Amino acid sequence: MARPLFAQMRTPLQRGTRWSIAWVLLGAACSSPPAAYDRGLSAWKQLADQPPANLPAHIDDSSTLDDQVRWASFHNPEVRAASQRWRAALEVLPQATALPDPRLTLGWFVSEVETRTGPMDWRLGISQSLPWFGTLDLLGRIEASAAESAREHLLAARLEVVQTVREAFYELAWLAEDIEVTRAHRDLLVSWETVARTRYATGLGTDTDVLRAQVELGRLDDRLLSLQDLRRPLAARLNAALDRPADAALPSASLAHVSVEAGLLDADRLRADLDQTSPILRSLQWKITAAEDAIALADKRYYPDVSFGLDYTRISSARAAGVSGSGDDVLALTSGISLPLRRTRLAAAAFQAEAELAAARADLDLARNDLSARLELALYHVRDAERRIDLYLNSLVPKGRQSVSSTTTAYQAGDADFLDLVDAQRVLLEFQRATARARADHAQALARVERLTGKQLLQEN
Repeated sequence: MARPLFAQMRTPLQRGTRWSIAWVLLGAACSSPPAAYDRGLSAWKQLADQPPANLPAHIDDSSTLDDQVRWASFHNPEVRAASQRWRAALEVLPQATALPDPRLTLGWFVSEVETRTGPMDWRLGISQSLPWFGTLDLLGRIEASAAESAREHLLAARLEVVQTVREAFYELAWLAEDIEVTRAHRDLLVSWETVARTRYATGLGTDTDVLRAQVELGRLDDRLLSLQDLRRPLAARLNAALDRPADAALPSASLAHVSVEAGLLDADRLRADLDQTSPILRSLQWKITAAEDAIALADKRYYPDVSFGLDYTRISSARAAGVSGSGDDVLALTSGISLPLRRTRLAAAAFQAEAELAAARADLDLARNDLSARLELALYHVRDAERRIDLYLNSLVPKGRQSVSSTTTAYQAGDADFLDLVDAQRVLLEFQRATARARADHAQALARVERLTGKQLLQEN
């Protein structure tokens, strides 16, 4: 009857010793996840998996812009995808740092091999390959850097989503104010059209004034219809960022006063801190770190892998009686090394690692230059919007109101015609619309600066 493997060892000492060696070899292939994996997984759960305490339960009519920003920062599909890419990168760590699987071999002797103590029946072997010293550490560092790069991609995705939400919100707010201003001017023009009709009926005016009022009313009606129709695509854009149906109801948007805390919008400081504050640049810096370790890893490939093993050979009892050690099994410790003879392949891997490092550094330079240029443009738009807000609010709008008031008085006194009154109203309308546009542009430009720099700047009052 065949006996179980290893059960046929002859003495307790032999059995314990052999099992110990076997378990050592098996244990060499088992390793716990590296500390970087545990730290990364804890950070992932805290940053990406667990909803923040201030996350709203849903978006409704009472939701503020901050509520919508927090909602999108957690629920947006782009953010969720970046979160899972980070988790996937983390899961590579324990794979990269684990030893190769041990190799188990079983051999049957086709032709009987006779030894002094008996014929060989079969042989069982187990071996474990060990990479050269430092190889697994380098692999772990490379994958840890890749995971950190993925983490920065998640932060960059959140910044992009926040910018999209803010820009869409302020565009809706501009639209609401534009509609309100245009409707107020239309209502005023309706009253003036009634006055023109009355003056024409009493012989104090002409039908030209009535026609001019009606033409202007038609123009404002067309603008109102266009503005009202624009709300649907703008709302769909915001709902898409919030991961909601395109036609889902949204809270009303208004152009609240947007400000920046003194000292935060320091252009020189923003430029100087870009490498530290921009997650895009930090992500590329981690890629450079990984590429530098990849060069060291390519150098390690020139050294052999080492393997250790244990071979157990089952020997049957000797045919002759009285043979010393008859049927004693044979246990052999084995070792070996790989032969890295393909020097062309190894050299190519080293050149590849160096080229990838050079490419990573060039990518960082490219991204830094691009972000710097985009930051300059965004800061220009902030300054330009501030200039226009000041111009319209403190100069042109008050003067436009004064012009309408004086023209109205002159028209009522018969010193100005209806065309002058319509022109004055039209100029005031354009000034007020331009003011709303400048306020929206200012808030949107600040949102772009936030995304590019990674710094929180906006304060809404």
